[in-house]
Parts: sequence; C-alpha cells; structure tokens
Amino acid sequence: MNSARTDPEPSGRLRPSDDDALRAQLRLLQISTGLPILFGGAVHGQDMILSGFVGTRSNILRNLVISSECGVGGRAIAEQRPVSIADYFVSDRITHDYDPQVAGEGIESLLAAPVVVRGRTRATMYGGLRVNMPIGDTVAEQVMAGARALAREIEIRDEVDRRIELLENARDAVAGSAGVSASVSEGITESYLALREIAAHTADPALEAQLRAVGEKLRTLTAGRTPTAARVQLSERERDVLGYVALGCRNAEIAERLSLSLETVKSYMRNLMGKLDVHSRHEAVVEARRQGLIP
Repeated sequence: MNSARTDPEPSGRLRPSDDDALRAQLRLLQISTGLPILFGGAVHGQDMILSGFVGTRSNILRNLVISSECGVGGRAIAEQRPVSIADYFVSDRITHDYDPQVAGEGIESLLAAPVVVRGRTRATMYGGLRVNMPIGDTVAEQVMAGARALAREIEIRDEVDRRIELLENARDAVAGSAGVSASVSEGITESYLALREIAAHTADPALEAQLRAVGEKLRTLTAGRTPTAARVQLSERERDVLGYVALGCRNAEIAERLSLSLETVKSYMRNLMGKLDVHSRHEAVVEARRQGLIP
C-alpha cells in the first residue's frame, strides 16, 4: 500500500476545533443515514486518534490510535478512498489489529471514508452496522458526501490560517519600516479580498465574524499609519471591486472573480469614482487608500 499522506498540525490562531467539526458532521450523518454507529478522528502525523462518536455503547473506541494502513480506517487513510467491509472478522482485505475494540462495540460491518484536503488525508469517518450485511450504496454515498463536506470546512480553515499568517508577516513588515513595499501592500490586499470571499460563503456565523474583524485590521495596515477619517462611504461590493483594481485587475477579470456581469462592475466603478471625486482608476486606488477604505 502507499504511505499515508497527512497534513502538518494546523496553527490554530483563530481555528475552531477540527474535532468539533467532525463531531457535528457525524451527528448530521446519523440523521441522514440512520446508521446505528458512527465515529471518526483526525489524522496526526502517521496516525489517527478517534475523537468523535455517535451511537457507541462503551468507551472502548475512545482515543484509540489507528495506525496508517492498519484496519479499515488505516487502509482508507493510506489509499485515500472509501473502504467497506461487510463481514469484518473474516475479511482478508484488512489487518485485524483492532478486532477487540470492534467486537466490543458489536460491529459486524464497517465503512471508512477518508477526509482528503488538497491531496492529504486529514481525518476519517466511519459508519457501522451491528449485523452482518453490506452497507448499501446509498448510505455509503451519504457518508462519503459527509467526508467531502468536512474536507471543504477544513480547507476553509486552512485558508484562514494561511491568510492570518500573511497578516502577521505584513504587520511585522509595517512595524519594521517607514512604509509598506509594493509586494507587502499587494499581499495585504489579496488577503483582505480572500477573507471577505470566505466570510461571504461560510455557514459558521462565529467564523464569519472573525473573518470580517481580521479584514478590518487588514485595512489599517496600509502606509504603516492609521488611516485618515474617510470622507465618503463605499459599499462592500465597491470596496471589493476597488480592491481588485488595486491588484491590477481589469473589469472583465473582476467580473469573473466576483461572479458579476461586466456592466455591473462598470457601474460600481462609475459610482465609486464619483464618490471619491477622481478621474482614473489609479487616482481611485490612491484616494481610497489615503482614506483607509481599502488596504
């Protein structure tokens, strides 16, 4: 088998617990699949630690360490594909390192679905039956859909952590110099726009609030000074459009990035240039930054 591909530990700056996200997904799967037992855990290094449980009768699985390539879950980690075993205890498709724990929960059939993020296995979710029969394709697809949903959530959290690291690096650069270099300024603007887009699409209100708070901090990092009091007010979309203008994007590219029509972008540009009382895209960016409206 291939070696398991796992991710380094997340930084955890603003990151909620990934184990909590996994438990929430298991609870959703209990409703959608009707499986009597669901459990899972996050991958750390070459091993997975079981930390989420729905429908268990004992603590025998709690904090169990699953090694890569061992058992159903280890094989799912290593191969990065779902593994389903209908007759667990006589199967020759897996190792039987964890038979006592599986037997302790009365599990006869087991499905493991890996949570793969950018080519790395970050967690695995299991669904089990206490009878010797295959887990149906419909139920298996629901478990795999749950694994994909958890992967998307972890990917969003990874991106937030990456952007926060860029923010901290930018803050250090501002503190160590009289101004901000073009590359640092561009990085701040890119991070600002990325965080705003993530905030617009996340279903987690707490995470959305955190992202928007970080976005406001990013706006204060321009020119290494506190921005002047803004004379005008730009809408959120006008700020987004102007942020991409600051990155050198043309209207067509802005429209594609923001899922807007070209005419809508042009309308935003006319409105914001009128508000700022400027006559060119460059002047609009300079004036907006002077007022602290964009990074």
